[in-house]
Amino acid sequence: MRASKPLGPAGAPSHPHGLTLAQLNAVDLLAAGKNDTETADAAGLNRVTVTRWRLYSPEFRAALADRRAAVWGAAADRLRALLPQAIDALADALQESDTPDRVTVALAVLRLAGPIPLVPAGPTDPDEIVRGVVEEERQRLRDSDEAIDALDGLPDYDDHAVAVRKRLARLAGSDDTPAHAIAELPAPAPCAS
Repeated sequence: MRASKPLGPAGAPSHPHGLTLAQLNAVDLLAAGKNDTETADAAGLNRVTVTRWRLYSPEFRAALADRRAAVWGAAADRLRALLPQAIDALADALQESDTPDRVTVALAVLRLAGPIPLVPAGPTDPDEIVRGVVEEERQRLRDSDEAIDALDGLPDYDDHAVAVRKRLARLAGSDDTPAHAIAELPAPAPCAS
């Protein structure tokens, strides 16, 4: 029995991390090594839109980290599969001195295999990305005595997280939001306790 796709609002199929099809296409292109401009051109998007998603959307960043881990994981698996052949080639080359190129290739494969895993690290959960931004902002506030004095203490953590998520959503923008209309929002105001 085949599992059905989860349904989102109004019965429409939902996408991983709640991304649109355009965002999922951009994730695939970026994970394949394209830059923002190449990704935008291939997906029929504005480069600024792709850049905003990559920099400010926790859901997009998490999906990109997931996809990159999958791509790099597959590459690492393929590399591991070559190790027995590389070792055999090295052993053969050690016995036959007239194959210098084979030794070079075998050594290159062994060097590439080096300290595995070759998987880039990064949060794959949008909430974890938001928590990271909140923690960075809170640490900057702690490091700046003037900022703490001006705020009369740190804002409530949950309110701060909500404000960060909203700010990131505005900064990530949408396809129809012009780049000049996106302004960086200030850090959240302190909550009255």
